[in-house]
Amino acid sequence: MAQVFVVERADFFGGVWAQGFVPMAGAQGDEFLERAYAAGRFVERELAERTPAWKQWIPYCLLRCVNPDGTVEGLFSVQRTKGQSEARLHGLHSLGLGGHVEPQDDDQSPGVNSGHGRRFFAESLARELTEELHIAEDTARTASFLGLLNDDSTAVGSVHAGLVYAIDLPMSLDEARNSVHVREISKMSGGFGSLVEFRILWQDRSRFETWSQLLVDAGAALLTGPSSIPQGGGHRRDP
Repeated sequence: MAQVFVVERADFFGGVWAQGFVPMAGAQGDEFLERAYAAGRFVERELAERTPAWKQWIPYCLLRCVNPDGTVEGLFSVQRTKGQSEARLHGLHSLGLGGHVEPQDDDQSPGVNSGHGRRFFAESLARELTEELHIAEDTARTASFLGLLNDDSTAVGSVHAGLVYAIDLPMSLDEARNSVHVREISKMSGGFGSLVEFRILWQDRSRFETWSQLLVDAGAALLTGPSSIPQGGGHRRDP
């Protein structure tokens, strides 16, 4: 039976979670990842999917190609097919890639070493990206943690919470298109596109999954680096 990593909803934010994107930069982000790890445990996925009292952590990564001045030139997006296990997302476009945290991502009991939470989630994300994408070996792929993403307005969102990361590739759009490709073609299609192409798709925002909509609304999808994220995104509550 498949297992996923969850926390008790009541253990964070007094049980009342912010809706939307909440930026968490630097030390604040590191502290949150440590708490997210130390408070978690693995449970059967089938049970977690129908238990809103738990939140499943989902490392969720934006891939962007950026110009030398730091401006975003292109975004990686995918469209989810019926080959994916989450039927509620079939046909929708997504700017984020990632997935559930699994037992294979952990090499010790939660909370043993300070700093392990940050590595734990980063390694889980790296595994997911390796499974989902072909990334050229010489392509830098350092993921920066940006913050928390939550949406309790949908059935999917009520049992998940996103740990948002970004990988900024210092290359042109053409180089990015040649460097990153979808591996799991049975589950999704897509690739890097220009901002013009993205804005055409965005004219019908209902074509995007809710999490992607929230990131665009908060400005997070088009800004580089955690220090660039506006502090107005989401409704802030202490964890």
